Amino acid sequence: MDQEFPPILEFSKVNKVFRGKNGVEKQALKDLSLRLSAGMVVGLLGQNGAGKSTLMRCALGILSPDSGDIRTLGETPEQLSSAAKERLGYVPQQPFGYEGFTVERALDLHRSFYPHWDMQLEQDWLARFELDVTQQVQRLSVGQRQSLALIMAMAYRPELLILDEPVASLDPIVRRKFMVDLFDLALESGSAVLFSSHITSDLERVASHVALIKQGELVLFKEIDALREEVRLLKLAAGAELPEQVRILSRDGDSVLVDKGEVDLNLPGVQRSEALNLEQLFVELHK
Repeated sequence: MDQEFPPILEFSKVNKVFRGKNGVEKQALKDLSLRLSAGMVVGLLGQNGAGKSTLMRCALGILSPDSGDIRTLGETPEQLSSAAKERLGYVPQQPFGYEGFTVERALDLHRSFYPHWDMQLEQDWLARFELDVTQQVQRLSVGQRQSLALIMAMAYRPELLILDEPVASLDPIVRRKFMVDLFDLALESGSAVLFSSHITSDLERVASHVALIKQGELVLFKEIDALREEVRLLKLAAGAELPEQVRILSRDGDSVLVDKGEVDLNLPGVQRSEALNLEQLFVELHK
């Protein structure tokens, strides 16, 4: 899928270093390349501090990379045109302003910036999230504010949607419905979605692709079905060797996590080959 259409969001060998007051440097992104096209729902998975939010903020022009190239809707993020911004949706981890407004007035104001706003989508999601439009924004719970931020980011059907932990504060039932709708919306609108989540079941449920980041590096980027098929936890006999095409992701004694690609692992020395779900993969990779 990702090769059939021109990219909506593309990172090419992007590096970002943060320098602390004491002069200590932290490499937040390291030679990271990633490409999103229409219809792709990419789940970002990584530990806190792995670089997920940095990646998103660079895509939006909030942060500038130290090297490498980023194209967001075909433009450089730091110089996004007004037309490009109308096609871009973003929900940060910590929403957001509109204190002193009711939900209805906040939506009225926000809607005025987007000529292609979908009123039916807005109304459907207000009902789904059970938001009272007469409520003051500052009196909403954290989860309700997050719900309002999601409506504001998605009701104009953006071509690129970037969501940083978008459902962390939603209850499980609402979260599950939203994630399914997110996938359907991307397919219907021809959008690309980049979202981060620590809830691996959400990623497995709706992501078309998973991008796994560890210490600023993109360790894996695969379609979810290919990941299930090609990433294996092996138990090797002493002295066993693997073909060069097999990529070793981590190793703990005779237990080896690999990306086998299309290589047949029915080999001497491979005593066991185990498929993993995302949570198991995450744990193995960070041992």
